[in-house]
Amino acid sequence: MTASWWLVLSAGVLGVGLGLAFAYFRAPRRGRLVPEVYVQGLNHLLSDRSDEAVEAFLEALRQHPESSDILMALGRLFRRRGELERALRVHQYLLEQPGLSLSLRQEVLLEIARDYLKSGILNRAESILKELLHRDDRYVDGLLALAELYELGADWPQAVAVRRRLETLGQGGQKAVIALIYGEMAEASIARGDVTAAERYLAEARQADPDGPRTALIEGRLAFAQGAWERAAGIWATLLESGAYPVLLLVVQPFLEALKRCQDQPACRVWRAHLLERCDDTLTVFRVAQALVEVEGVDAARAYLHRALSQRKALPVLQLLLRLETPAPDLLPQMVEVIGALPMPNPQFQCAQCGYRTSEHHWRCPSCRSWGTFTGGALWT
Repeated sequence: MTASWWLVLSAGVLGVGLGLAFAYFRAPRRGRLVPEVYVQGLNHLLSDRSDEAVEAFLEALRQHPESSDILMALGRLFRRRGELERALRVHQYLLEQPGLSLSLRQEVLLEIARDYLKSGILNRAESILKELLHRDDRYVDGLLALAELYELGADWPQAVAVRRRLETLGQGGQKAVIALIYGEMAEASIARGDVTAAERYLAEARQADPDGPRTALIEGRLAFAQGAWERAAGIWATLLESGAYPVLLLVVQPFLEALKRCQDQPACRVWRAHLLERCDDTLTVFRVAQALVEVEGVDAARAYLHRALSQRKALPVLQLLLRLETPAPDLLPQMVEVIGALPMPNPQFQCAQCGYRTSEHHWRCPSCRSWGTFTGGALWT
């Protein structure tokens, strides 16, 4: 974590701490300043002296038990920063306080479970979450944490069960996540050579989310492996028609291969034309051009890039084109040399939820852990 981000988080705790302390002490004792122990703790935080900050805030809680919210915020801050032992220490100290209300105890236990989850100690996190859910089986925050735990441990059947419980409690977006999880199970089955199990999981995924792009992706791969070219192309064409281009790019080369093998069918020719009309972002042009070189040859890729360049006067398209063909005689040699030597852009997938970028597609964002949020790169500027 960068120093600037740490300062932002510290400033957040500073605001929470001063706000709570001011609200608590101003009402009964007008004119009294915020206690020195709070000031010391906040100073330690801003000076990046975490151990001293913990001691100061624990002392603050001993003196002023009503200030537990400050310690909750402090523990979350340490967890976000990756200081998991400190986060756990703060939350466990809170849990040991006498007279803790039932709702606050539940909240602290959830924070401890999250600390263990972030630390990778899944068995302890699971036991705490199950205890919370035993008391209240409609505790949404606990179920969300438990779903994350099972997904982190690749316990997909348990993850599906928890997601279904969340769906019955009115939590939106669960069907799409369930379909993506069944996709994990289907791909694992294919890797083991168990196509029958994979097809069963795909049927479950289709039932959960009929338009799920991952399901179509895998179904097309199975059809392609069986030599059912037109069927594979038709399945993948649904991604083209629905606008799921980032997913389609994962199979753009076999898609073109399937279209080539069924090119005598009118539908296949239409799907190919639609695919090659798409050239409004870096990632698509880059992947489609590469796939065309592999499947149809340099001439097909060159024609595609000429069309792309006529639609978007973008330097990356020109660079790709220069690497495929000898430039026209009227193009200045110096321009060719300079432009052709410019560094190529790094087209990437991007999480629509948190903005995380990577050259690899992920069904679940490694950064914010959201499911199904990866999109293509930015449009041409």
